[in-house]
Amino acid sequence: MRVVETSIQAGCLSLTLHREEQPLEACVTYATRQNPRRLYLFVSKVLGKHWPVRPSVMRAVHQRLATKIADLPGPMVVIGMAETATALGRGVAEEAALQSGRDDILYLQTTRCRLTRPLAFAFDESHSHAPDHAVYLPEPALQPLFQTARSLVLIDDEISTGRTLTELARAYLQLNPRVEQVALASITCWLNEARQQELAAWLKRPICFPALVEGEFSFTADPAFPPPALPVVSADTTQSHDAIATDPALTGIIAGRWTNPLPHRARARLGKANGPLAIIGTGEYAYTPFRIALMLEEEGYDVCYQSTTRSPILIGDAIASRQEFLDHHGDGMPNYLYNLDPNRRPMVIYEHPALSERHTLPNVIGGLALAVEEPCRAS
Repeated sequence: MRVVETSIQAGCLSLTLHREEQPLEACVTYATRQNPRRLYLFVSKVLGKHWPVRPSVMRAVHQRLATKIADLPGPMVVIGMAETATALGRGVAEEAALQSGRDDILYLQTTRCRLTRPLAFAFDESHSHAPDHAVYLPEPALQPLFQTARSLVLIDDEISTGRTLTELARAYLQLNPRVEQVALASITCWLNEARQQELAAWLKRPICFPALVEGEFSFTADPAFPPPALPVVSADTTQSHDAIATDPALTGIIAGRWTNPLPHRARARLGKANGPLAIIGTGEYAYTPFRIALMLEEEGYDVCYQSTTRSPILIGDAIASRQEFLDHHGDGMPNYLYNLDPNRRPMVIYEHPALSERHTLPNVIGGLALAVEEPCRAS
């Protein structure tokens, strides 16, 4: 057991560590949210979101977590949490399929995209600045697996109370009560044994909690720190994203079959890039950009990966820089890019050409824009 105390602008975090498969300091650092409902933030160093990371480091995390779920009973449904854990979730599912050779792992992600297709279910994340999550019904060919899975694996970057993942599990179990085993997987799990037992009692099933770091924490707010106001948002929540949200993980994929969708001309463009690169995913669309970054790293390029986010975080602590801009979907939602290395040439990866053509971020940061994903549904 190890105790770590750290101060951030908003107060003090005290962490009691029970197990570290990877050292805590290699996995996370800390920042202050621009959110009065939850002031602290664990900033992952291995997730590829708020902190630039080598793609090979990300993949090693995916592989470690995959070994912990690969042998669960099948069929298996794996769901990654938007927006932070979509690359992590799919990465774990893909690696689990590769490690085990199985073809019965269905991966989906929660999303805030609005599609004109049937919902499987929706739920809220109470502490979030953008709480609505949707899970859409998979394509018809995948629905038998979705409805008969024996194992349910839910993946987030960190688990602090388990409430959100438990709500998601309960929603899925209403559709498929046959589930025998639930796994709540994460990089860092902060649930004590009593809380784990409580969640298992709520779901009336065995639950395991695969993680790289396990422990407990408490946060003491600094009374002198003025609670920050949430960003003012005037977003259009009516338009459909069907024509531009082409990531197939929105409607389900069989893990282990990923293929590189990078068009030949775009591949040639990347191949001519000189110097250190920053490959940047866009919001929930994070796994394919990560795989492109990994491919370049394996070819010998100096590459780091990160992605844009809706999460408002204050500059200071682990946040050295912050770019603010409107979202790429055209909803008018504030988005952010943190800790961009000014010595790297940025390349922003979009899933649809319309997004790369109209979004302002590449010009703001002096980078390139590429659209790579083939449409997975009619526009």
